[in-house]
Amino acid sequence: MLVHEQSTQNDSADLKQLTYDEALTQVGGAGLYQKRAFLIFGLQWLITNWILFSPVFFFIEPTIDCKDNPECLSQCTSDSLDEKCLTYVCDDSQRRDFVVGESLNTAFNALLPCNKSLQSIIKSIVYIGSLSGFFVFSFIADNYGRKLALSISWGMTTVGSLLLAFAMNYSMIAIGIFLLGFGGNPAITVHYSFINEHSQGHFREIQNVGVQVFFAVGEFTIIALAYFVSKWRWLAIAVALPTVLLNLCNFWIFESPQFLYSKNKKKCVKILNQIAKINGTQPLAMNDLATNPQSKENNSRVYSIWDLLKYKSLRFVFLAGVMMFFAIQVTYYGISFVSDQLGLDFFLSNFIIAFFELLAYATTDLFITKLKRKKNIIGGFFIVGIMSLYFIFKSDHIVFRIFQGLMRFLICVVWALAYVYVSELFPSVVRSLALCLISAGGSIGSIAQAFLINICATLNIHPMVAFGLIGVLCSLLLFPLRETLHQPLLEKIEEDDNRIRKSMLHINESEEITTSIPVLANNEE
Repeated sequence: MLVHEQSTQNDSADLKQLTYDEALTQVGGAGLYQKRAFLIFGLQWLITNWILFSPVFFFIEPTIDCKDNPECLSQCTSDSLDEKCLTYVCDDSQRRDFVVGESLNTAFNALLPCNKSLQSIIKSIVYIGSLSGFFVFSFIADNYGRKLALSISWGMTTVGSLLLAFAMNYSMIAIGIFLLGFGGNPAITVHYSFINEHSQGHFREIQNVGVQVFFAVGEFTIIALAYFVSKWRWLAIAVALPTVLLNLCNFWIFESPQFLYSKNKKKCVKILNQIAKINGTQPLAMNDLATNPQSKENNSRVYSIWDLLKYKSLRFVFLAGVMMFFAIQVTYYGISFVSDQLGLDFFLSNFIIAFFELLAYATTDLFITKLKRKKNIIGGFFIVGIMSLYFIFKSDHIVFRIFQGLMRFLICVVWALAYVYVSELFPSVVRSLALCLISAGGSIGSIAQAFLINICATLNIHPMVAFGLIGVLCSLLLFPLRETLHQPLLEKIEEDDNRIRKSMLHINESEEITTSIPVLANNEE
Protein backbone atom coordinates (compact mmCIF):
# COMPACT_ATOMS: atom_id res chain seq x y z
CA MET A 1 0.00 0.00 0.00
CA LEU A 2 2.94 2.30 0.69
CA VAL A 3 4.04 2.14 -2.95
CA HIS A 4 0.49 2.89 -4.11
CA GLU A 5 0.24 5.95 -1.79
CA GLN A 6 3.58 7.30 -3.03
CA SER A 7 2.42 6.86 -6.63
CA THR A 8 -0.79 8.78 -5.82
CA GLN A 9 1.23 11.61 -4.23
CA ASN A 10 3.52 11.80 -7.28
CA ASP A 11 0.52 11.94 -9.62
CA SER A 12 -0.94 14.75 -7.50
CA ALA A 13 2.34 16.69 -7.68
CA ASP A 14 2.46 16.25 -11.46
CA LEU A 15 -1.08 17.66 -11.77
CA LYS A 16 0.03 20.85 -10.02
CA GLN A 17 2.84 21.47 -12.51
CA LEU A 18 2.25 24.04 -15.20
CA THR A 19 2.70 23.73 -18.92
CA TYR A 20 4.84 26.39 -20.59
CA ASP A 21 1.76 28.35 -21.73
CA GLU A 22 0.28 28.25 -18.23
CA ALA A 23 3.60 29.41 -16.74
CA LEU A 24 3.77 32.30 -19.22
CA THR A 25 0.20 33.26 -18.32
CA GLN A 26 1.21 33.38 -14.64
CA VAL A 27 4.19 35.70 -15.23
CA GLY A 28 2.29 37.72 -17.83
CA GLY A 29 2.08 37.25 -21.59
CA ALA A 30 1.01 40.82 -22.38
CA GLY A 31 2.60 42.90 -19.65
CA LEU A 32 5.12 45.71 -19.37
CA TYR A 33 8.02 43.51 -20.53
CA GLN A 34 6.23 42.49 -23.73
CA LYS A 35 5.26 46.12 -24.41
CA ARG A 36 8.84 47.26 -23.85
CA ALA A 37 10.15 44.55 -26.19
CA PHE A 38 7.53 45.48 -28.80
CA LEU A 39 8.67 49.11 -28.74
CA ILE A 40 12.32 48.06 -29.21
CA PHE A 41 11.38 45.69 -32.04
CA GLY A 42 9.24 48.40 -33.64
CA LEU A 43 12.12 50.88 -33.60
CA GLN A 44 14.41 48.28 -35.13
CA TRP A 45 11.85 47.67 -37.89
CA LEU A 46 11.61 51.42 -38.48
CA ILE A 47 15.39 51.82 -38.76
CA THR A 48 15.67 48.66 -40.87
CA ASN A 49 13.39 50.36 -43.38
CA TRP A 50 15.88 53.26 -43.40
CA ILE A 51 18.69 50.75 -43.90
CA LEU A 52 17.01 48.90 -46.77
CA PHE A 53 15.47 51.89 -48.53
CA SER A 54 18.18 54.52 -48.06
CA PRO A 55 20.28 53.10 -50.95
CA VAL A 56 17.40 54.17 -53.23
CA PHE A 57 18.14 57.76 -52.22
CA PHE A 58 21.92 57.27 -52.17
CA PHE A 59 21.71 56.53 -55.90
CA ILE A 60 19.38 59.30 -57.05
CA GLU A 61 20.13 59.92 -60.72
CA PRO A 62 22.20 63.06 -61.36
CA THR A 63 21.09 65.79 -63.75
CA ILE A 64 22.88 67.71 -66.52
CA ASP A 65 23.80 71.38 -66.62
CA CYS A 66 25.47 72.10 -69.97
CA LYS A 67 26.43 75.65 -68.90
CA ASP A 68 25.51 76.97 -72.39
CA ASN A 69 28.00 74.61 -74.06
CA PRO A 70 26.68 74.12 -77.63
CA GLU A 71 28.08 70.60 -78.05
CA CYS A 72 26.63 69.50 -74.72
CA LEU A 73 23.26 71.08 -75.52
CA SER A 74 23.10 69.19 -78.80
CA GLN A 75 23.73 65.84 -77.08
CA CYS A 76 21.78 66.44 -73.86
CA THR A 77 18.41 67.91 -74.82
CA SER A 78 16.96 67.81 -71.29
CA ASP A 79 18.13 67.84 -67.69
CA SER A 80 17.92 64.05 -67.41
CA LEU A 81 20.94 61.82 -67.99
CA ASP A 82 19.47 59.68 -70.80
CA GLU A 83 21.46 57.10 -72.77
CA LYS A 84 22.54 59.51 -75.51
CA CYS A 85 23.66 62.13 -72.99
CA LEU A 86 25.35 59.50 -70.80
CA THR A 87 27.37 58.21 -73.77
CA TYR A 88 28.49 61.77 -74.51
CA VAL A 89 29.49 62.48 -70.89
CA CYS A 90 31.28 59.15 -70.36
CA ASP A 91 33.30 59.58 -73.54
CA ASP A 92 35.46 62.32 -71.99
CA SER A 93 36.26 62.68 -68.28
CA GLN A 94 36.29 66.49 -68.57
CA ARG A 95 32.63 66.45 -69.64
CA ARG A 96 31.68 65.03 -66.25
CA ASP A 97 31.82 68.60 -64.95
CA PHE A 98 28.42 69.03 -66.59
CA VAL A 99 26.92 66.42 -64.23
CA VAL A 100 25.08 67.87 -61.20
CA GLY A 101 24.33 65.90 -58.04
CA GLU A 102 25.85 64.64 -54.81
CA SER A 103 24.68 61.04 -54.75
CA LEU A 104 26.79 57.89 -54.83
CA ASN A 105 26.53 58.07 -58.60
CA THR A 106 28.98 60.98 -58.54
CA ALA A 107 31.04 60.11 -55.45
CA PHE A 108 34.83 59.63 -55.26
CA ASN A 109 35.47 61.80 -58.36
CA ALA A 110 33.73 59.19 -60.53
CA LEU A 111 30.49 58.82 -62.48
CA LEU A 112 29.04 55.44 -61.56
CA PRO A 113 26.45 55.30 -64.40
CA CYS A 114 29.44 55.08 -66.78
CA ASN A 115 30.12 51.65 -65.28
CA LYS A 116 26.72 49.95 -65.52
CA SER A 117 27.98 46.57 -64.30
CA LEU A 118 29.43 47.99 -61.08
CA GLN A 119 26.33 50.12 -60.54
CA SER A 120 24.02 47.09 -60.92
CA ILE A 121 26.13 45.00 -58.52
CA ILE A 122 26.19 47.69 -55.82
CA LYS A 123 22.44 48.33 -56.10
CA SER A 124 21.48 44.65 -55.89
CA ILE A 125 24.03 43.52 -53.32
CA VAL A 126 21.67 44.34 -50.42
CA TYR A 127 19.40 41.50 -51.61
CA ILE A 128 22.34 39.11 -51.91
CA GLY A 129 23.33 40.07 -48.36
CA SER A 130 19.80 39.40 -47.11
CA LEU A 131 19.72 36.01 -48.79
CA SER A 132 23.05 35.03 -47.19
CA GLY A 133 22.04 36.36 -43.77
CA PHE A 134 18.80 34.38 -43.68
CA PHE A 135 20.70 31.08 -43.97
CA VAL A 136 23.29 32.02 -41.33
CA PHE A 137 21.05 33.55 -38.68
CA SER A 138 18.20 31.05 -39.01
CA PHE A 139 20.70 28.34 -38.04
CA ILE A 140 22.00 30.39 -35.08
CA ALA A 141 18.50 31.33 -33.85
CA ASP A 142 17.09 27.80 -33.66
CA ASN A 143 20.24 26.14 -32.34
CA TYR A 144 22.02 28.70 -30.15
CA GLY A 145 19.33 31.20 -29.24
CA ARG A 146 17.12 33.98 -30.59
CA LYS A 147 18.97 36.67 -28.64
CA LEU A 148 22.40 35.61 -29.93
CA ALA A 149 21.07 35.70 -33.50
CA LEU A 150 19.51 39.14 -32.92
CA SER A 151 22.61 40.59 -31.27
CA ILE A 152 25.03 39.38 -33.96
CA SER A 153 22.77 40.27 -36.89
CA TRP A 154 22.12 43.79 -35.57
CA GLY A 155 25.83 44.13 -34.86
CA MET A 156 26.58 43.26 -38.50
CA THR A 157 23.99 45.83 -39.56
CA THR A 158 25.74 48.44 -37.42
CA VAL A 159 29.12 47.66 -38.96
CA GLY A 160 27.58 47.96 -42.42
CA SER A 161 25.98 51.34 -41.64
CA LEU A 162 29.29 52.71 -40.30
CA LEU A 163 31.24 51.41 -43.30
CA LEU A 164 28.74 53.09 -45.60
CA ALA A 165 28.78 56.39 -43.68
CA PHE A 166 32.57 56.69 -43.73
CA ALA A 167 33.35 54.90 -47.02
CA MET A 168 36.29 56.14 -49.06
CA ASN A 169 35.67 54.09 -52.22
CA TYR A 170 33.08 51.93 -53.96
CA SER A 171 34.54 48.73 -52.47
CA MET A 172 33.69 49.95 -48.97
CA ILE A 173 30.25 50.99 -50.22
CA ALA A 174 29.60 47.51 -51.62
CA ILE A 175 30.73 45.76 -48.40
CA GLY A 176 28.68 48.17 -46.28
CA ILE A 177 25.49 47.65 -48.29
CA PHE A 178 26.03 43.85 -48.25
CA LEU A 179 26.28 43.89 -44.43
CA LEU A 180 23.13 46.04 -44.18
CA GLY A 181 21.17 43.32 -45.95
CA PHE A 182 23.10 40.48 -44.29
CA GLY A 183 22.15 41.68 -40.80
CA GLY A 184 19.08 43.89 -41.16
CA ASN A 185 16.52 41.57 -42.74
CA PRO A 186 17.36 38.50 -40.58
CA ALA A 187 17.32 40.66 -37.41
CA ILE A 188 13.71 41.77 -37.87
CA THR A 189 12.64 38.28 -38.96
CA VAL A 190 13.95 36.81 -35.67
CA HIS A 191 11.59 39.23 -33.88
CA TYR A 192 8.66 37.03 -34.87
CA SER A 193 10.10 34.13 -32.87
CA PHE A 194 10.46 36.37 -29.81
CA ILE A 195 6.92 37.74 -30.14
CA ASN A 196 5.29 34.35 -30.61
CA GLU A 197 7.24 32.79 -27.74
CA HIS A 198 7.06 35.44 -25.00
CA SER A 199 3.62 36.94 -25.76
CA GLN A 200 0.09 35.60 -25.64
CA GLY A 201 -3.46 36.32 -26.75
CA HIS A 202 -4.55 39.12 -29.02
CA PHE A 203 -1.51 41.19 -28.03
CA ARG A 204 0.73 38.61 -29.72
CA GLU A 205 -1.23 38.94 -32.97
CA ILE A 206 -1.27 42.75 -32.79
CA GLN A 207 2.51 42.83 -32.29
CA ASN A 208 3.11 40.57 -35.30
CA VAL A 209 1.54 43.15 -37.60
CA GLY A 210 2.35 46.17 -35.42
CA VAL A 211 6.07 45.89 -36.18
CA GLN A 212 5.19 46.23 -39.86
CA VAL A 213 3.30 49.43 -39.09
CA PHE A 214 6.60 50.74 -37.69
CA PHE A 215 8.23 49.60 -40.96
CA ALA A 216 5.77 51.67 -43.00
CA VAL A 217 6.32 54.69 -40.72
CA GLY A 218 10.05 54.18 -41.36
CA GLU A 219 9.38 54.46 -45.09
CA PHE A 220 7.64 57.80 -44.62
CA THR A 221 10.42 59.16 -42.43
CA ILE A 222 13.31 58.08 -44.68
CA ILE A 223 11.61 59.70 -47.68
CA ALA A 224 11.19 62.95 -45.71
CA LEU A 225 14.75 62.74 -44.39
CA ALA A 226 16.16 62.14 -47.88
CA TYR A 227 14.13 65.06 -49.23
CA PHE A 228 15.82 67.49 -46.82
CA VAL A 229 19.23 65.76 -46.59
CA SER A 230 20.30 65.62 -50.22
CA LYS A 231 23.98 64.71 -49.68
CA TRP A 232 24.41 60.94 -49.55
CA ARG A 233 27.10 60.92 -46.84
CA TRP A 234 25.07 63.00 -44.38
CA LEU A 235 22.07 60.78 -45.06
CA ALA A 236 24.23 57.69 -44.40
CA ILE A 237 25.42 59.19 -41.09
CA ALA A 238 21.80 59.98 -40.13
CA VAL A 239 20.90 56.31 -40.75
CA ALA A 240 23.95 54.98 -38.88
CA LEU A 241 23.38 56.92 -35.63
CA PRO A 242 20.10 55.22 -34.52
CA THR A 243 21.42 51.88 -35.80
CA VAL A 244 24.36 52.13 -33.38
CA LEU A 245 22.15 53.23 -30.47
CA LEU A 246 19.66 50.38 -30.92
CA ASN A 247 22.42 47.88 -30.07
CA LEU A 248 22.05 49.04 -26.46
CA CYS A 249 18.34 48.19 -26.50
CA ASN A 250 19.13 44.54 -27.18
CA PHE A 251 20.39 44.28 -23.57
CA TRP A 252 16.77 44.82 -22.46
CA ILE A 253 15.57 41.82 -24.46
CA PHE A 254 15.69 38.45 -22.69
CA GLU A 255 16.28 35.16 -24.44
CA SER A 256 13.04 33.54 -25.57
CA PRO A 257 11.82 31.47 -22.59
CA GLN A 258 10.13 28.97 -24.91
CA PHE A 259 13.40 28.38 -26.74
CA LEU A 260 15.06 27.72 -23.35
CA TYR A 261 12.19 25.44 -22.34
CA SER A 262 13.30 23.04 -25.09
CA LYS A 263 16.91 23.27 -23.89
CA ASN A 264 17.21 24.00 -20.16
CA LYS A 265 14.32 24.17 -17.69
CA LYS A 266 16.36 26.04 -15.04
CA LYS A 267 17.28 28.85 -17.45
CA CYS A 268 13.69 28.97 -18.70
CA VAL A 269 12.33 29.52 -15.18
CA LYS A 270 14.99 32.17 -14.56
CA ILE A 271 13.90 34.17 -17.63
CA LEU A 272 10.22 33.74 -16.80
CA ASN A 273 10.88 35.14 -13.33
CA GLN A 274 12.74 38.11 -14.82
CA ILE A 275 9.64 38.78 -16.93
CA ALA A 276 7.46 38.38 -13.81
CA LYS A 277 9.57 40.96 -11.96
CA ILE A 278 9.08 43.55 -14.71
CA ASN A 279 5.39 42.72 -15.12
CA GLY A 280 4.80 42.78 -11.35
CA THR A 281 3.34 39.27 -11.33
CA GLN A 282 3.84 36.10 -9.29
CA PRO A 283 7.20 34.36 -9.91
CA LEU A 284 7.63 30.61 -10.45
CA ALA A 285 9.33 28.00 -8.31
CA MET A 286 11.51 25.50 -10.13
CA ASN A 287 9.04 22.66 -9.57
CA ASP A 288 6.06 24.74 -10.74
CA LEU A 289 7.01 24.19 -14.38
CA ALA A 290 6.61 20.72 -15.84
CA THR A 291 9.78 19.28 -17.36
CA ASN A 292 9.84 19.31 -21.15
CA PRO A 293 10.30 15.64 -22.18
CA GLN A 294 12.13 16.77 -25.31
CA SER A 295 14.67 19.01 -23.54
CA LYS A 296 17.39 16.37 -23.09
CA GLU A 297 17.23 15.47 -26.76
CA ASN A 298 17.27 19.13 -27.87
CA ASN A 299 20.31 19.98 -25.76
CA SER A 300 22.52 18.21 -28.28
CA ARG A 301 20.33 18.44 -31.37
CA VAL A 302 21.19 20.81 -34.23
CA TYR A 303 18.35 21.87 -36.54
CA SER A 304 18.94 22.62 -40.21
CA ILE A 305 17.03 22.94 -43.47
CA TRP A 306 17.06 19.13 -43.65
CA ASP A 307 14.64 19.02 -40.70
CA LEU A 308 12.16 21.14 -42.66
CA LEU A 309 12.35 18.71 -45.58
CA LYS A 310 12.58 15.29 -43.98
CA TYR A 311 9.45 15.52 -41.79
CA LYS A 312 6.17 14.97 -43.60
CA SER A 313 4.35 17.42 -41.31
CA LEU A 314 6.75 20.25 -42.26
CA ARG A 315 7.88 19.51 -45.81
CA PHE A 316 4.92 20.76 -47.83
CA VAL A 317 4.24 23.63 -45.42
CA PHE A 318 7.81 24.84 -45.88
CA LEU A 319 7.77 24.59 -49.68
CA ALA A 320 4.36 26.30 -49.87
CA GLY A 321 5.67 29.07 -47.59
CA VAL A 322 8.72 29.62 -49.80
CA MET A 323 6.57 29.94 -52.91
CA MET A 324 4.13 32.23 -51.11
CA PHE A 325 6.91 34.66 -50.14
CA PHE A 326 8.46 34.35 -53.60
CA ALA A 327 5.16 35.44 -55.17
CA ILE A 328 4.69 38.26 -52.64
CA GLN A 329 8.07 39.82 -53.28
CA VAL A 330 7.91 39.34 -57.05
CA THR A 331 4.61 41.25 -57.02
CA TYR A 332 5.67 43.82 -54.42
CA TYR A 333 8.83 44.86 -56.26
CA GLY A 334 7.03 44.53 -59.58
CA ILE A 335 4.56 47.18 -58.43
CA SER A 336 7.54 49.34 -57.47
CA PHE A 337 8.67 48.99 -61.07
CA VAL A 338 5.25 50.11 -62.31
CA SER A 339 5.38 53.20 -60.07
CA ASP A 340 8.29 54.50 -62.15
CA GLN A 341 5.88 54.79 -65.09
CA LEU A 342 3.42 57.10 -63.35
CA GLY A 343 5.13 60.27 -64.53
CA LEU A 344 5.13 61.81 -61.06
CA ASP A 345 7.89 63.44 -59.06
CA PHE A 346 10.32 60.88 -57.57
CA PHE A 347 9.59 61.81 -53.95
CA LEU A 348 5.83 62.19 -54.56
CA SER A 349 5.66 58.69 -56.08
CA ASN A 350 7.45 57.26 -53.05
CA PHE A 351 5.15 59.13 -50.64
CA ILE A 352 2.09 57.68 -52.40
CA ILE A 353 3.55 54.17 -52.16
CA ALA A 354 4.40 54.69 -48.47
CA PHE A 355 0.85 55.93 -47.79
CA PHE A 356 -0.75 52.79 -49.23
CA GLU A 357 1.69 50.58 -47.30
CA LEU A 358 1.00 52.32 -43.99
CA LEU A 359 -2.74 52.13 -44.62
CA ALA A 360 -2.43 48.40 -45.40
CA TYR A 361 -0.42 47.52 -42.30
CA ALA A 362 -2.53 49.71 -39.99
CA THR A 363 -5.77 48.19 -41.32
CA THR A 364 -4.42 44.65 -40.98
CA ASP A 365 -3.22 45.37 -37.42
CA LEU A 366 -6.70 46.66 -36.53
CA PHE A 367 -8.42 43.46 -37.69
CA ILE A 368 -5.64 40.87 -37.21
CA THR A 369 -7.40 39.16 -34.30
CA LYS A 370 -10.38 38.39 -36.57
CA LEU A 371 -8.81 37.84 -39.99
CA LYS A 372 -8.47 34.25 -41.15
CA ARG A 373 -4.93 33.79 -42.39
CA LYS A 374 -5.21 31.31 -45.25
CA LYS A 375 -8.50 32.54 -46.69
CA ASN A 376 -7.46 36.20 -46.84
CA ILE A 377 -3.97 35.51 -48.24
CA ILE A 378 -5.42 33.40 -51.06
CA GLY A 379 -8.16 35.98 -51.66
CA GLY A 380 -5.60 38.80 -51.78
CA PHE A 381 -3.50 36.97 -54.36
CA PHE A 382 -6.55 36.30 -56.55
CA ILE A 383 -7.75 39.93 -56.45
CA VAL A 384 -4.25 41.21 -57.31
CA GLY A 385 -4.12 38.65 -60.14
CA ILE A 386 -7.45 39.81 -61.54
CA MET A 387 -6.44 43.47 -61.27
CA SER A 388 -3.16 42.75 -63.04
CA LEU A 389 -5.14 41.80 -66.17
CA TYR A 390 -5.97 45.49 -66.55
CA PHE A 391 -2.39 46.11 -67.64
CA ILE A 392 -3.10 44.22 -70.87
CA PHE A 393 -5.60 46.91 -71.92
CA LYS A 394 -4.46 49.97 -69.94
CA SER A 395 -5.08 53.30 -71.57
CA ASP A 396 -6.16 55.66 -68.82
CA HIS A 397 -3.41 56.86 -66.47
CA ILE A 398 -5.86 57.81 -63.69
CA VAL A 399 -7.13 54.22 -63.46
CA PHE A 400 -3.53 53.09 -63.87
CA ARG A 401 -2.50 55.03 -60.75
CA ILE A 402 -5.53 53.92 -58.73
CA PHE A 403 -4.92 50.27 -59.57
CA GLN A 404 -1.23 50.61 -58.71
CA GLY A 405 -2.13 51.95 -55.27
CA LEU A 406 -4.82 49.33 -54.61
CA MET A 407 -2.55 46.50 -55.67
CA ARG A 408 0.20 47.84 -53.40
CA PHE A 409 -2.32 47.99 -50.55
CA LEU A 410 -3.48 44.40 -51.12
CA ILE A 411 -0.03 42.85 -51.49
CA CYS A 412 1.07 44.56 -48.26
CA VAL A 413 -1.96 43.11 -46.45
CA VAL A 414 -1.04 39.69 -47.84
CA TRP A 415 2.60 40.16 -46.75
CA ALA A 416 1.58 41.18 -43.21
CA LEU A 417 -0.72 38.17 -42.89
CA ALA A 418 1.88 35.86 -44.42
CA TYR A 419 4.44 36.66 -41.71
CA VAL A 420 1.84 35.94 -39.02
CA TYR A 421 0.66 32.79 -40.79
CA VAL A 422 4.13 31.29 -41.22
CA SER A 423 5.11 32.03 -37.61
CA GLU A 424 1.96 30.19 -36.45
CA LEU A 425 2.34 27.20 -38.78
CA PHE A 426 5.74 26.02 -37.52
CA PRO A 427 6.67 24.61 -34.08
CA SER A 428 8.95 26.71 -31.87
CA VAL A 429 11.97 24.40 -32.29
CA VAL A 430 12.26 25.30 -35.99
CA ARG A 431 10.26 28.55 -36.11
CA SER A 432 13.17 30.95 -36.69
CA LEU A 433 14.73 28.55 -39.17
CA ALA A 434 11.51 28.32 -41.17
CA LEU A 435 10.81 32.07 -41.04
CA CYS A 436 14.28 33.03 -42.20
CA LEU A 437 14.53 30.42 -44.96
CA ILE A 438 11.05 31.24 -46.25
CA SER A 439 12.04 34.92 -46.21
CA ALA A 440 15.13 33.88 -48.19
CA GLY A 441 12.74 32.49 -50.80
CA GLY A 442 11.16 35.92 -50.87
CA SER A 443 14.57 37.51 -51.46
CA ILE A 444 15.00 35.25 -54.49
CA GLY A 445 11.69 36.68 -55.72
CA SER A 446 12.95 40.24 -55.32
CA ILE A 447 16.01 39.36 -57.39
CA ALA A 448 14.04 37.36 -59.97
CA GLN A 449 11.58 40.16 -60.75
CA ALA A 450 14.30 42.12 -62.58
CA PHE A 451 14.93 39.15 -64.87
CA LEU A 452 11.20 38.56 -65.35
CA ILE A 453 10.80 42.18 -66.45
CA ASN A 454 13.38 41.62 -69.20
CA ILE A 455 11.72 38.35 -70.29
CA CYS A 456 8.32 40.06 -70.44
CA ALA A 457 9.82 42.86 -72.54
CA THR A 458 11.08 40.37 -75.13
CA LEU A 459 7.65 38.66 -75.22
CA ASN A 460 5.85 42.03 -75.39
CA ILE A 461 3.87 41.24 -72.20
CA HIS A 462 3.36 43.77 -69.45
CA PRO A 463 5.32 42.46 -66.41
CA MET A 464 2.43 43.10 -64.00
CA VAL A 465 0.36 40.48 -65.85
CA ALA A 466 3.12 37.92 -65.25
CA PHE A 467 3.51 38.94 -61.59
CA GLY A 468 -0.24 38.62 -60.98
CA LEU A 469 -0.33 35.18 -62.62
CA ILE A 470 2.60 33.99 -60.48
CA GLY A 471 0.75 35.13 -57.33
CA VAL A 472 -2.41 33.23 -58.29
CA LEU A 473 -0.51 30.02 -59.12
CA CYS A 474 1.53 30.11 -55.90
CA SER A 475 -1.59 30.77 -53.80
CA LEU A 476 -3.03 27.43 -55.00
CA LEU A 477 -0.35 25.71 -52.90
CA LEU A 478 -1.88 27.18 -49.74
CA PHE A 479 -5.21 25.34 -50.00
CA PRO A 480 -3.99 22.14 -48.23
CA LEU A 481 -2.52 24.11 -45.29
CA ARG A 482 -4.38 24.41 -41.99
CA GLU A 483 -5.94 27.60 -40.66
CA THR A 484 -4.15 28.99 -37.57
CA LEU A 485 -6.52 31.73 -36.33
CA HIS A 486 -7.20 31.17 -32.61
CA GLN A 487 -5.28 27.88 -32.72
CA PRO A 488 -2.57 27.10 -30.12
CA LEU A 489 1.03 27.51 -31.26
CA LEU A 490 2.97 24.31 -31.81
CA GLU A 491 5.99 23.62 -29.62
CA LYS A 492 7.34 20.37 -31.04
CA ILE A 493 7.55 18.74 -34.47
CA GLU A 494 4.54 16.43 -34.86
CA GLU A 495 6.56 13.27 -35.58
CA ASP A 496 8.93 13.92 -32.65
CA ASP A 497 5.99 14.63 -30.35
CA ASN A 498 4.24 11.39 -31.31
CA ARG A 499 7.45 9.40 -30.84
CA ILE A 500 8.03 10.87 -27.37
CA ARG A 501 4.40 10.27 -26.37
CA LYS A 502 4.63 6.63 -27.39
CA SER A 503 7.93 6.27 -25.55
CA MET A 504 6.49 7.80 -22.36
CA LEU A 505 3.37 5.65 -22.63
CA HIS A 506 5.56 2.56 -22.90
CA ILE A 507 7.59 3.65 -19.83
CA ASN A 508 4.42 4.34 -17.80
CA GLU A 509 2.96 0.95 -18.69
CA SER A 510 6.21 -0.72 -17.61
CA GLU A 511 6.19 1.20 -14.31
CA GLU A 512 2.55 0.21 -13.62
CA ILE A 513 3.39 -3.45 -14.12
CA THR A 514 6.49 -3.17 -11.92
CA THR A 515 4.78 -1.28 -9.07
CA SER A 516 1.75 -3.57 -9.02
CA ILE A 517 3.81 -6.69 -8.20
CA PRO A 518 4.80 -5.79 -4.58
CA VAL A 519 1.26 -4.60 -3.81
CA LEU A 520 -0.16 -7.96 -4.82
CA ALA A 521 2.50 -9.70 -2.74
CA ASN A 522 1.47 -7.75 0.35
CA ASN A 523 -2.16 -8.71 -0.18
CA GLU A 524 -1.25 -12.35 -0.45
CA GLU A 525 0.71 -12.14 2.79
